[in-house]
Amino acid sequence: MGKSNSFIRNSTSTLIRQVTSILIGLVTQILIARYLGADGQGKYALITLLSTLLFTFFNLGVGVSSAYYIGQGKVKLSSIYKTNNISALVLGAISFFVGLVVIFFFHEQFFSGISQSYLLLTLLILPILFMNQFIQTVFQGVEDFISYNVIGLLNQLTILLVSILLIVVFDFGINGAVFAFLFGQVITYIVSVYLAKKRLSLGIKDGEFSYSYFKDSLTYGIKAHLSNVMTFLNYRVSMLIISYFINPAAVGIYNNAVSIAERIWIFSTSISLVLFPRISSYKKEEERNALTSIVSRNVLLLSVFIGVVFYLLSDFIILLLFGKEYISGSMALKLLLPGIILGSTTRIISNDLSGRGKVEINMYTSFITVALNIVLNLIMVPRLGINGASLASTITYGMDFFIKVILFKRITGVPYHKFLLVGQEDFQMYGRLIHKVSIRVRKV
Repeated sequence: MGKSNSFIRNSTSTLIRQVTSILIGLVTQILIARYLGADGQGKYALITLLSTLLFTFFNLGVGVSSAYYIGQGKVKLSSIYKTNNISALVLGAISFFVGLVVIFFFHEQFFSGISQSYLLLTLLILPILFMNQFIQTVFQGVEDFISYNVIGLLNQLTILLVSILLIVVFDFGINGAVFAFLFGQVITYIVSVYLAKKRLSLGIKDGEFSYSYFKDSLTYGIKAHLSNVMTFLNYRVSMLIISYFINPAAVGIYNNAVSIAERIWIFSTSISLVLFPRISSYKKEEERNALTSIVSRNVLLLSVFIGVVFYLLSDFIILLLFGKEYISGSMALKLLLPGIILGSTTRIISNDLSGRGKVEINMYTSFITVALNIVLNLIMVPRLGINGASLASTITYGMDFFIKVILFKRITGVPYHKFLLVGQEDFQMYGRLIHKVSIRVRKV
């Protein structure tokens, strides 16, 4: 019962953080969209995409390994923390030099119209991006989701406040947006180091570098890393192809549609973050199967409901948040929704498989889906524009869903309806929750 209560509590706190973060992020996005316009927002998205891409490509799964091995309880926490910090500096330096190559040799192909100085500036923040993520996953591994959520929320809040100051008050335009992004990472790092010391008694100089852990973490992490790289490309390769075939303004319009559609992932993301270390710590297959089945089917139902609402209100949402300049993104949003809904369940299953140590399954399937996504985008974007990118993404998410569902069933033996369709026990659970809430309301 204790584990069940802590899972619900951690999931709820993470969900609250995700909702708050989404609201803050949405306000930031609206601010940038309205003050910079579609062209300016598209350029900002491409500028920040470079550092995000480099981080995604070169983190080598160290963060994921941290949460997994902490859950296993086989390595000292101080050794993991120390090893993570040193790894972050090394990987940050490597990605920085790779970024220089990209900027000087491929600037015109993918970043045409964007000043090289912006791109070079974002490269400087790379080591901090690595350290932020590697420290945050330590909190995830020990299931300290209070600190984990504070760190995630602080990043978004800092970017918003600095954006208001530099873009709205001082009218620095895209300069203000870029500096707000950079400042957000620096503040997040300072607070992360402070919380690690205060809550976990982990100082930067504490512990020792563990070569054996580093080697083991790479063995596990590389598989997760390749899967995450492919997943990230699945989400973002469309933006690069749109930039290549159309222009930065189209990237800005498409980016808004994607951003709204991905809000449906709020529940699956929140629960997945808690599910991964919990599945890693469970020893019995029955416990893992039962927990993932309950989570998967209820997340899918909720995602369908929210997806229908988004579909019906898509025109209104785009106009309200971003204005007429972005209304062409409404159809792109509608075409994305089916794939996003299926992706909610895929995220749950993927984290379950990683928690069982079967991370290579996610890696292999990601190769298939990314290859499909790239081919479909290259075919559809020149013909259908941003709507083609949305359609390509939905087909890809659907393929990923069906592959993962079949594999999960074969690995666990759990019938399809048990982890895809809600049943009587779920409605009974809803009834108990409503009853508890009504009692509390009456007491108030």
